[in-house]
Amino acid sequence: MKSWWKAVATYPPTWFAIALVVVAVWAILALLQPPTFLAVVLVILGIVAIIVWPLTMSATGTLSKLQFEVPRLPEVGEQELMALEKELAELDDPRPAHQLQAIQEKRHNLVEMLNRRLDAGELTYARYLSTAQQVYIAVLGNLQEVLVAEGSVSTIDPVYIDRRLSELEGKEGTRADGEISSLQIRRALLTTQETKVAELLAQNESAMTLIDRTSTALADAPIGRTPHDADAAMDALEDLANRATKYATG
Repeated sequence: MKSWWKAVATYPPTWFAIALVVVAVWAILALLQPPTFLAVVLVILGIVAIIVWPLTMSATGTLSKLQFEVPRLPEVGEQELMALEKELAELDDPRPAHQLQAIQEKRHNLVEMLNRRLDAGELTYARYLSTAQQVYIAVLGNLQEVLVAEGSVSTIDPVYIDRRLSELEGKEGTRADGEISSLQIRRALLTTQETKVAELLAQNESAMTLIDRTSTALADAPIGRTPHDADAAMDALEDLANRATKYATG
């Protein structure tokens, strides 16, 4: 949901209205040249007109509509999804590929529940759909980061590292110490990326669980009503959406 001031500022007619008031005040002052007192009153009236504009938007329902409108989020093309699916299938870990299929199914299921329970014109519908879209994009982004993390250490062989460290155990000398240090660095790099992948996948699992909670709560609710459980799940989903790039940028 947009803040009210952001919704007002990004609404094109807002700037047209402000420009109209400014031009009107300037034209009257320039052409009629009223006394100072009347000029001050005119300027004050112009300022009041600008301040009243958000109230007018609120009274007409425009402000609420803008605050809760579904943003135009970037869509993921079919070719891009197919490429992602192919790359994930090549990983030794089957979880990322499973998550890709699961998030698509869960988003589709949530949209189905929304269409069955709420009117597409309702603010709640827009809020839920917007959040689901954001989380969907975030999960796909996390899976892309998994590919990057896995690829960065794909040439590191942990079995070889452990075997060599075992062979070098107890040996002394500059050459042995140097090799041990290099092996330990590679092992640390591998561990760091494995931890990152685990965090990304865990975040995705949390998102999908909340989507399931929301879908289930909507399914159990009377048509046209939003249950508390669904709102609670959506609040958590919104928090996840706001932190979507936490691991990718961390």
